[in-house]
Amino acid sequence: MNMLRKQVGLALVMVAGMLACGVASAAVVMTFDQQNGNGEYVDNYYNGGCGGSYGGGSVTCGGPNYGVVWNGALEGYAPNGLWNNTSNSSSPPGVIGFLDSDNAYMNVAAGFDTGFSFYYAAANVGGTIEVWSGLNGTGTMLASLSLPVTGAGCDGITSFSCWDPIGVTFAGTAMSVNFAGTANQIVFDNVTIGSGTPINGVPEPAALGMFGLGALLVGLFAALRRRALQS
Repeated sequence: MNMLRKQVGLALVMVAGMLACGVASAAVVMTFDQQNGNGEYVDNYYNGGCGGSYGGGSVTCGGPNYGVVWNGALEGYAPNGLWNNTSNSSSPPGVIGFLDSDNAYMNVAAGFDTGFSFYYAAANVGGTIEVWSGLNGTGTMLASLSLPVTGAGCDGITSFSCWDPIGVTFAGTAMSVNFAGTANQIVFDNVTIGSGTPINGVPEPAALGMFGLGALLVGLFAALRRRALQS
């Protein structure tokens, strides 16, 4: 019986550890690969809703519900789609850009913490990213990023093909990001919330933690059942 109690105690400690890791690693990455390659506003796609029509084109609905709403972010494929002067992205085919820097926001009503990161290509002009505590760039600015020019023609074909990862960590809870000074000059991919380092096509760590937690619980209950049958 004492051995059984020790095993149960050890299992509970492991479960608690996995839960803690899951919470600490709850980063979410948006790859922009599931929408219309010929151009579509991201809008509510990552809020479990629909994108917005661009130039009368089709709209994609039913995206993952990350609670993220985009204002002014235009998604398309590169180079075989809307962003035909862009290639070599971190997770093709989809990327985003902004046509109007006065309305270039990412809003997360539930908030996010730890960090914010992405890949970007700026062929000729740099920009600025600001992380705010309130929606639509209001409240307190928690962090800012200066985006240097990354160069052009890294693949020898398209201008926007030199990509760099960049990110920032911050204290507190953020509710919006302002993509200032990036209109029609910078493209983005693998935008990641909850991490100061962008994720490149890797499954969400929290999801992996939950899978491991489920497997651990199944094993624990099976062991307890065997013990009960043998006693």
